[in-house]
Amino acid sequence: MNKYISTSLLLLLAGISALTPFATDGYLSAIPIMAKDLNTDISMVAITVSLYIFGLAIGQLVGGPLSDKFGRKSIIVVGLIIFTLGSFAIPYAHSLEMLWTVRLIQALGGGIAVVGVPAIIRDNAKGKDAARLFSLIMLITMLAPSIAPSVGTLILKLSNWGWIFTSLAIVGAVVTVATLLVMPAEIKTKQTSKGGGYLSVFKEKRALGFLLAQGFSFSVLMTFLTNAPFAYIAHFGVSETFFSGLLILNVLGVSIVNRVNTYLLHRYEPNQLLKSFLMVQLSGAVILIVATALFPESLWLTVLGFVTITATMGGVIPNSSACFMNYFGNNAGVAAATLGATQYMLGAAISAFAAVLSHDSLWPIVCVMTVATVIAYLGVALKPQVLPVEDDKETAKI
Repeated sequence: MNKYISTSLLLLLAGISALTPFATDGYLSAIPIMAKDLNTDISMVAITVSLYIFGLAIGQLVGGPLSDKFGRKSIIVVGLIIFTLGSFAIPYAHSLEMLWTVRLIQALGGGIAVVGVPAIIRDNAKGKDAARLFSLIMLITMLAPSIAPSVGTLILKLSNWGWIFTSLAIVGAVVTVATLLVMPAEIKTKQTSKGGGYLSVFKEKRALGFLLAQGFSFSVLMTFLTNAPFAYIAHFGVSETFFSGLLILNVLGVSIVNRVNTYLLHRYEPNQLLKSFLMVQLSGAVILIVATALFPESLWLTVLGFVTITATMGGVIPNSSACFMNYFGNNAGVAAATLGATQYMLGAAISAFAAVLSHDSLWPIVCVMTVATVIAYLGVALKPQVLPVEDDKETAKI
């Protein structure tokens, strides 16, 4: 049975989701200074980005089953506290090894907390309603990665890099208090005992296509973000300022598609829209292939391909999330953990693979993004129908 999610709870869920983009993007401009202070190479500090993604995935795998067993609110609060303490400790890391350790702690807390977001949506809605909620939260949280680098740079100009993480700790503490005040109290039920562990998720074969679709489609976005500096700055020779402007086009593209998706959900089912958006993503891959093969000097044709292939995330992610979670009413926490961990692990591995290959050509990037898009599309095309899930007879833990 679908239940009402208040505006305050929806904003809270968006706030929890937004912590990760701030944690990954907010300190990028400070990495060279951090490396100098720690007397190490920039690359060694940059590893903390990958460490966070890894820790985020592990945290979700831990937090998902716990939220099914003990309730969403209590586990989210625990995760937020760990995230806040980890963020607060980072400025006091006086060695590279200590930095890596506290960064991993921060990421584990973030993963434990954020896995509760899709689980709560599934507890309260499914089908079109769930897709609209995922779409709205995605739109709100998209603002975070677009402004996080600017906020970090501003803090760096006003103070030192430690305050970037101290500020993040303060925000984490505020979100923790908001969770205690806004999120409904846990309702004790026996519902989660009917669910299963991770094996039960993979046994639901009807859902696996959507898991593939989201994981590989998200990898397309991660591949672009990881390799955009090489493509635009190194390959085409644009300035850093112009580069930032080009990235804004991608943010606008995702925002527009996100709103179009919300409108179309009034008429079409999430699985139908998911397949259509993946076809658009394929067209973006075709544009990139044509640009790289026939017009290698054309910046704007390449930009068109990148914007097209990434903008579809505004429709792919909400619909694939809703379709996948539709099958897991009794173990939504485990399902959300599986979805999130798969998404981030695939994204990190595939984008890193493309980066290693991209020394002096765009072809590795284009080929990796194309293959990932094809796999995502096949995941949905081979499982085109979403069978309805019966309404839960018992109220889920919030």
